[in-house]
Amino acid sequence: MVDTHYDLLSICYVCHLKNDYTKIEDISKQILNNDMKAIFANLYFMSLEEMKKELDPNYYNSNVSILEMFKISKRILKRYLPNIDFVYSIEGCDFLSIDDLESLYDEGLRSIILVWNTENKYGSGNRTEKGLTEDGIKFLNKAIDLGIGIDLSHANKNTFYGMIEVIKENKKQGKDVICYASHSNSRKLCDRERNLTDLQLKEIKDVDGLVGVFSNRNFVTLDKSLSKDMEADLYLEHIIHIEEIVGKENVMLSTDDMKFCGEIDINYMNAPIFDYSNLETKVKNLLLKHYKVDDANKFLYENAYKKIINKLNIDRIKTNEK
Repeated sequence: MVDTHYDLLSICYVCHLKNDYTKIEDISKQILNNDMKAIFANLYFMSLEEMKKELDPNYYNSNVSILEMFKISKRILKRYLPNIDFVYSIEGCDFLSIDDLESLYDEGLRSIILVWNTENKYGSGNRTEKGLTEDGIKFLNKAIDLGIGIDLSHANKNTFYGMIEVIKENKKQGKDVICYASHSNSRKLCDRERNLTDLQLKEIKDVDGLVGVFSNRNFVTLDKSLSKDMEADLYLEHIIHIEEIVGKENVMLSTDDMKFCGEIDINYMNAPIFDYSNLETKVKNLLLKHYKVDDANKFLYENAYKKIINKLNIDRIKTNEK
């Protein structure tokens, strides 16, 4: 399986700050117990107050560059999971400048989520109303020129459509823009701002983008009284609905597993419909309730490899070979 959104770099960095690697040790064991081929690993940023509360009081400060945070996190992750393919991503580019992109690319950055839930200098997330800014257009163009994948998740509608226009313009110029929404579900089936409308899904199809349908129950259903089996069936409905719009070649799967934040909010502990103790088996069995094996394998890993990972020139050099 390929998990197209998991905040592993942030987990690694928090472990580094605390000098306690128990959490990443436990997570790595769970990952290795599944047939996990690749993970989109995120280093994420939001408001200073939220980062202090959700991650660590010292998670971000101007004395440590994001490049250094990225290097430290990546080194730790490869130590514990040397044989997994990673697409390294930054989620929320609030504290990055355009000039930072090249050095981060050289270090292995291959994906960006321009905004988190709030507004930054490049655009706005789903909690705000503003759209893509002029700096945001320049930032995206630079990322595309470098060959960095553009992740559409978290953008509000105005920013989303602005990003789509930038992608279309670059495609007109003959550039092979790699774009996707790594962790987004159907707003028709679950009316949350983070989810995508059918019109947005059609725009993603028009630019040959992909959608990572994610198994966080808070974005699968608003009904808190359902059993896990019923929630899983609703997750399958999201996959089917999105597939019917974007096509079988453009569906991926993700977890956005936030259980590591369960110490500050029990809702994070309850969010995953599937956990990593049995992720690959349960998801595949769920898909086979509706799809043939060949289609299930496309969603589980083939689409992500064919249309994203193999194009991004990811670093597959094992730690022990360096």
